[in-house]
Amino acid sequence: MKEYAFECDIAVIGAGPAGLSAAITAARMGKNVIMIEKNGYLGGNCTMGLPLLGFLDLDGRRITGGIAQEYVSRLQKVGGSQGHRTCPKHNSTTNITPDAFKVLAIEMCREVGVKILLHSEAIETEVENREIKKVVFYGKGNRITVKAPTFIDCTGDGDVAYLAGCSYEMGQVGTGVLQPPTVMFTLENVDTARLFDYIEQHPDEMTYSASIEHRPGYDAPYFRASDNHVFVGLRSTFTRLREQGKCPVDRETLIYIKSFHPGEVYVNSTRLLNTDATDILSLTNAELEGQLQAPRLTEMLRENVPGFENCFISAINPSLGVRETRRFMGISYLTSDRICAGEIPEDTIALGAYKIDIHSGVDRSTIFKAVKEPYGIPYGCLVSREIKNLMFAGRCVSVDAEVMSSLRVMPQCMSMGEAAGVGAVLAQNAGILPAEVDVEDVRAELLKNGAILTMEQVNSAPVNP
Repeated sequence: MKEYAFECDIAVIGAGPAGLSAAITAARMGKNVIMIEKNGYLGGNCTMGLPLLGFLDLDGRRITGGIAQEYVSRLQKVGGSQGHRTCPKHNSTTNITPDAFKVLAIEMCREVGVKILLHSEAIETEVENREIKKVVFYGKGNRITVKAPTFIDCTGDGDVAYLAGCSYEMGQVGTGVLQPPTVMFTLENVDTARLFDYIEQHPDEMTYSASIEHRPGYDAPYFRASDNHVFVGLRSTFTRLREQGKCPVDRETLIYIKSFHPGEVYVNSTRLLNTDATDILSLTNAELEGQLQAPRLTEMLRENVPGFENCFISAINPSLGVRETRRFMGISYLTSDRICAGEIPEDTIALGAYKIDIHSGVDRSTIFKAVKEPYGIPYGCLVSREIKNLMFAGRCVSVDAEVMSSLRVMPQCMSMGEAAGVGAVLAQNAGILPAEVDVEDVRAELLKNGAILTMEQVNSAPVNP
């Protein structure tokens, strides 16, 4: 077996929205950073066709800045984004071109010297006196050992935290049920104009169950006005076809994200119930079943939905989109009552305001309810309670299940990653642990880099800078 060994200042595991942001931020502050990723590309869920939901709050105010806004601004320059747009259903949509983000991620890492290792997954940790001394990775018959004073787990599932023995929670309160993952796929030759004419003539297609909140104006004129939209509808069609045994997915509606290419949409409508994406057998089954659901759903749309008569699949995403697995215990723990009250504590390192968005893992229902005011994400949610030199960012942070369903969207993951990178660097510079960092120093660095952390900023920040 070929073996490699690396030593660095900060090791970031996972190169999705959170990991990229942590690695780039730490390297910009002068640290030697290595980022390890299981896939053969950077960007994680940013490369699936998903929109960046969460930049604007319920009232259309921008609540996210910093490196997250930098990604969008740089994508706009190459035609990979049209910026932020208010949405009556999702608060806002910020659609991006997946491959443009892949390229941008590489460019930004190379600009600051982040060392990248792909096709590698953590298999072992060495913990001594509550500190990780090294993490061992495996890929393509290679064994890789990484030593660092600080590790930041941005794997989504918290793989390193799990291997280090950290305590965690999984699933919804009282049931333990996990939100289902989705296999995304791309359709070409969709006549969206014909679809919009149809839903305008059949407004019942845009009605939703009582558990899904939305405002007026989510209709054909809204969709026609810009490609920068997410479509959620066709409930009557899905209900009718399910009753006839012709609907291959356990979902009430079609969800697609409009790309900037004519006739192209990214479909987010497969549903893989009873999946635990941390269990290799369950994960394998979900990947395979999701890939089978894609052509079956496409056939259903071709035969039954105006505008889809001549559509075809051009790509099935190679990675499963996972909504929920492990959440690890930090020195702070954020609960849903606090985000519903719009609390912004003094140790806030990012704001959130996206809907509480819970897809049932056992049936086709969804809970989608408004968060009325922005809330603060405390720094301590990113700092392990049990391992002194471990931080985390993304959906595996220290929050309850309802909070996770709101802050799991990518702009918030980017902001948490940026804050983790800053906290790790400041701790090392001062010769202290991440838990001992003065959060005001973290906030000052984030604000210097354009972060939005206060309501005063929210009320004055331009929607599209």
